[in-house]
This record gives sequence, structure tokens and C-alpha cells, in this order.
Amino acid sequence: MYDARHTRSMPSPDGPGNSASWLRPSVEESPLQRYVQTLRERKWLIIASVIVCTALAAAYVVTATKKYQAEADILVTPVQSADTALNGLGLIQASSDPTRDVETASRLITTTDVARRVKQDLKDSRTPRELLDQIQVAPVAQSNIVAITAEEPSPESAQKLANAFGDAAVEVRTAAFHDALDKAIADLKTRVPANPTAAQTSDPTSLASQLSRLQALRGANDPTMRVEALADLPTDPVSPKKKLSLIAGVIAGLILGIGGAFALRVLDPRLRREEQLRSQFGLPVLARIPRDTRRHTSGALPPEQLAPATIEAYRTLRATLAASRRQGAASQAILVTSASPSEGKTTTAINLASSLALAGNRVILIEADLRRPAVGSALGVRPDHGTGDVLLETVDIEDALVSTQAYGSYLQLLLANYQGGATGWVADRLFLPAAQSLVENAKRLADYVIVDSPPLSEVIDALPLAQQVDEVLIVVRMGKTQLTKLSQLTELLARHAIRPVGFAEVGAPLPSGDGSYYTATAKPPSPSRREQRHAAREAAR
Repeated sequence: MYDARHTRSMPSPDGPGNSASWLRPSVEESPLQRYVQTLRERKWLIIASVIVCTALAAAYVVTATKKYQAEADILVTPVQSADTALNGLGLIQASSDPTRDVETASRLITTTDVARRVKQDLKDSRTPRELLDQIQVAPVAQSNIVAITAEEPSPESAQKLANAFGDAAVEVRTAAFHDALDKAIADLKTRVPANPTAAQTSDPTSLASQLSRLQALRGANDPTMRVEALADLPTDPVSPKKKLSLIAGVIAGLILGIGGAFALRVLDPRLRREEQLRSQFGLPVLARIPRDTRRHTSGALPPEQLAPATIEAYRTLRATLAASRRQGAASQAILVTSASPSEGKTTTAINLASSLALAGNRVILIEADLRRPAVGSALGVRPDHGTGDVLLETVDIEDALVSTQAYGSYLQLLLANYQGGATGWVADRLFLPAAQSLVENAKRLADYVIVDSPPLSEVIDALPLAQQVDEVLIVVRMGKTQLTKLSQLTELLARHAIRPVGFAEVGAPLPSGDGSYYTATAKPPSPSRREQRHAAREAAR
């Protein structure tokens, strides 16, 4: 009989015949496909980020203190430096740079004296420094206008504060101007005759004319600064900006969500999508077992506890493996393993074996996971003899096999009857010479031999069996399988010239549609009595 083991050779890293070529990617994914797939995979993270950030922005809009702005304008008219009569009166002198003149006026408005006058006029409890913090004074473009902008929690207080600063600035400047005028007038009076002649009063450069002009200015305000426009009552708050805040929340949510999606793609060590298998391994996905929505206890699950769609997926796995069976082969041995515990390998082994049995095949399910046996408890069978006894050659395999009530002699079990625990002293029996013939002896008795192996990347127990079987099936679970562990498993198999037949993907999304096609049969049928009698006669031959 043809034996695939005789054709296996240790893989060399180079050369066209490298038996580990399946470790290379079979499908190259374009950057755009990766981006789209990442966004689709993490769409709920992105949506949640947008919702949270938008909710925070809305909460800010609702709870934040509203701010209103009012603006009063001051007109600045500098005096010419050629006017000697006004020199020395502290007025704003015209310069070659008009911007400098309005900047000087802006500085004069934001003095502590002006703030004190505002505090007095408004009878405000805040300090002059606090009042100055509530206003902004700046020139308006290239004009001679200085804008006083006040920001307050209410429209009325903003309007009053802006107008108060405009009026106070003019009043303070006028008071200083009048003080300077009084001194200049007093000085000129000592120098001007009591009864000046007509010629003296008509000459604009004479002291008498200057005195007359200064006396006329005494009754007016500062000629270089006046309130051009009072502040209007604001109607809408300037802060918070509702639309801008909500738009900012949405944009921030998108940025955080998309950034988090790509960060998780890089940092998440787990298998999330089938494309990750395609990008790393040249192996097919033989079956996509959907995520079972029913609630189950922990442990392996027999067919009776699975949803119809899940059972149908195991039928697909059965058909795929049966199609790959070598033509003319008397029987086929398949080892089921995974990268880590709790990924569904025992459930897959049980349901693959039961599905093959329901198809009329004689099946032996060997429990090689001697550290954590679970097949017997899942199927409700307790053996008198088991795998350990067969490996010790104290019992023949025929005497250690047990049947199940549901499947009769179509499905026979070789179960672990010892608990090896963490020490693995029972698992070491898989390296005994009897392990070399265990699979071959089982193949003589059945059409299919299914071996439930421990995770080979965790423990090396079942490696001798993996070298004896015809096919190795790797079970992966979406959202559970660690990619690093999976790589370790595949590299281990490649080092021993073992090419897996493919992957069984557990936890795949449900088929599109309502799934009603799979609900016609709620429970897998057991073999009829006639089928059981026929199987018994076949086994007795």
C-alpha cells in the first residue's frame, strides 16, 4: 500500500523542491484591500469612538458657560507735531507710521487707571486686573479705529463692559489732558500782558493767541481719542460653538477610531480575518464553522448540542476531506490539532468523526490528548481500557475500543483512561514503540481514523502520531488563535516534513441570509437499527 510517509523528506531552506513552500503567502493583499478590510473589521470601534466623542462634544456644548462678545470702537486722531501749541500736553502725536499711533492708543486703553474707572462706573466687584482679562484691544486693519472687545457670560454685561472701557479710556485721557492744559494755561498767563493789543491777538503764533486757544480746549475732551461707536447688544454666544463643536467631535471620533483600528491591527496578536491565513500560509480553508450562538458549558461539544448551521459546516469539512482521499486507499488517518488550547480542535474531531460515521463509514476516534482528555465526557462514554493501555501493550486496540449508543459500531472510540496532568508522564507513552503502529492498527479496523491531538505548539506529545497519519488538519478560532503560536505550529510541522491538509476555521461569520436553509433538521439523525446490524456484520468479518 502506498504510504505518504515514505515520500516525506526534511525541507531545505533553498531549492525549488522545498517541501515547506506552503509557509509562503499564497495571496498578496494590496494596501488598499488591507486598509478597507481593517476599517470593515473594526467598524464597531470606529462607530463607538465617533459616538463617544460626539456625545462628549454635545455634553460640552450643554454644560459649558456661554460667552458673549460686544465691541466698542475708538477713533484715534493724532495731532501734528508742527502744532507747537499742543506739544507737551500728553496727546498722541502723529508719526510716519500710522500703525504705531493706533498701537499707542491701544496701550493707553489697557492701563490700570482705565480699569479702575470702569470698576467705579460699573460698581463691579472684580479687580482691575480681572476686568482687563475680560477685554481685548486691537487696531482694526489699517484704519485709525481701535476695537475694544469684551467677553462676558451675558449679553448685557458684555455690552456694558465694552462701552465702559471706551468711555473710561476717553475720560482718563481727557482728565490727563485737562491737567496738562491747566499747567500750560497758568504758565502762559504769567507771560501774556493783561491787555494784549489787537495785533498780538490776531497773530496765531503769539502767546496771547496760544493762551486763548488753550483756554478754548479746556472745555473739550481729548481731541486725539473719542468713542466712535458704542457696542451693540450681542444676540448669539461666541462660545461654545454648537455646530463647530459637534463637527469637531465627529472628526475627533473618526481620527481616534481609525487610528485605534490600525493600531489594533498591528498590536493585536490574534487571528481576526481569513486574509491573515492567506497572507502567511499557502494552505486552503477546508471549512468555515460558524460562530454558534447558543450558550454552552465549557468543554467539547457533540453534534446534539450544536446549531444546524454548525453541523452543516462539519458536513462540508467531511466532504472536503473525503474528496482529498487517495484513490484506492483502504483507509485514511487524519490528525486534528491546533496552536493553543480552547480553539475547538476536540469539538472538530468529535463532529468530523460523527459526520463520517453518519455517512456510512467505519470511524475510529483516537483520543491522543492525554493531558486534557475531553472526548469521553462530551459523548457520555467511560472506558475500561484506553489509549494508555494500548500504548503499554497491555490491551489490544480491539479490546480497548468502545462504541456510542447514538452511532453504534459506525463510530468507535479509543479514549484516554488516565489523567496525566501537568507532568505529562502519561503523555510520554506516545513516544513508546507501540505508538508507531497505533495508527496503522486502527486503519486496519476502520475506513477513517481521526486522532484528537493536543496543541503541538504547546506540547510535543502527539508529534509521533502526526508523522504516522495521512493528513494533519489545523483548527483555528477567529478572535482566539494567537498568530505567533500558529506560526510556531506550522514551522514545527515544516521541520518534520509534514504538510497540513488545510485549516478548519472555527468562529467564522454566519452564512449570509437568515440561515433558514439550515434549520430543517434540528438534530443529527442516529443510524437506524438496520444500519447498526449491517455495521456489526461488517465488523465481524
